[in-house]
Amino acid sequence: MRRISAVLLLPLLLCSCVSAAGREYEISAVTEESGYTCMVTEDVTLNGIWISQFDITDIWCDEAGQRPRDEFASAVKELCAGIAAGGYNAVFVQVRPYGDSFYPSAFYPPSAYAVGAYGNAFTYDPLEIFLSCAHSAGLEFHAWINPYRLMKTDEVCLLPEDSLIRRCADAGMFAEYDGRLYILPSDIARCRMILDGVRELVTGYAVDGVHIDDYFYPTSDPSFDGEAFSLSGESDMLVWRRNNVSRLVKEIYSVVKECDRDCVFGVSPAGNIDYSYNYCCADIYLWCSSEGYLDYILPQVYFGYSNPICPFSATLDNWISVVTNPDIRLYTGLAAYKVGATDAFAGAMSNEWIDTPGMLSRQIAESKEKTDGCVLFSYRYVFGKDVPRRPESKKTLPLPFADKSAY
Repeated sequence: MRRISAVLLLPLLLCSCVSAAGREYEISAVTEESGYTCMVTEDVTLNGIWISQFDITDIWCDEAGQRPRDEFASAVKELCAGIAAGGYNAVFVQVRPYGDSFYPSAFYPPSAYAVGAYGNAFTYDPLEIFLSCAHSAGLEFHAWINPYRLMKTDEVCLLPEDSLIRRCADAGMFAEYDGRLYILPSDIARCRMILDGVRELVTGYAVDGVHIDDYFYPTSDPSFDGEAFSLSGESDMLVWRRNNVSRLVKEIYSVVKECDRDCVFGVSPAGNIDYSYNYCCADIYLWCSSEGYLDYILPQVYFGYSNPICPFSATLDNWISVVTNPDIRLYTGLAAYKVGATDAFAGAMSNEWIDTPGMLSRQIAESKEKTDGCVLFSYRYVFGKDVPRRPESKKTLPLPFADKSAY
């Protein structure tokens, strides 16, 4: 059993709380109003929530731009208090989905999801507010970025001409796939932009972690970076691609530790190990057995128990066997968005998430028993906000823990 101790969710009895990064924060009215505080230490099971660019767009902005500062601060304060009161102790907040930024950046333009449209500017720093509210509620804050994935080609032209991303795009420095631009993992010069962005985040904000997910190579098509491969002199494209990704993972880890030794770095690869290794070119075997790549691995084990390709328990056990470095923590990514929905990739078991009450609760319990905790994707599906559901969905999710039979 990897878990060391359970989460402490206590009535408000303390005057401060400590994050996994070892920092101490004052408890503000956010926590007092909820009546709870979380003591989040290195020995406590992680209970996390992903907050994607789609989850709280109505809080970040409207079509005209950012919400008024006070309105935004009040909404985020309430959001963080609600997450903490629900028993969670960490948020993984999207701050760079498409080569853009949810905070004023010297390297990346303001995200349309944060300021309403590409080309708009920040009038205040929303990340600073979000971070303060999260820490005041006793939540770890992990800054989630997508390193290689950029905007669509028709969105880049909306950026100011002097924008770094616009200038590089106009100069043909990015690869294109399916109408979207990407930084080639083999392009060391452009990858420095990614590292500069990480350095900017960790030095400018007291984030507890930096987090990247499974968007590495968007395709296995050799033409995506065939020219660069030919120039490399290497003979095996898959090995070459994995080495490209591993180099960046190692460099991000190094930058994070140079800036703040207490800040953690982790990756959330696809849960299907073969797909992650051979299609996305994520060398999880290297990262999870060596020093200097990761503090944690958070695979997206988004499968039902009877999934014909990756049944949940067997897949989780396989991930446990992959993590051979005892200093690397294993968290389980769980698919709250599939509750009550058809799983289009599960073949004959496509209705398992509809027909099996209590499945997510069972997966949470198994994850906490076998690993160091779990993270649910994502906020809107866990907290049942009024957001569009997937087309195949049969029902809306309840509020967290309100009706356990629905899980």
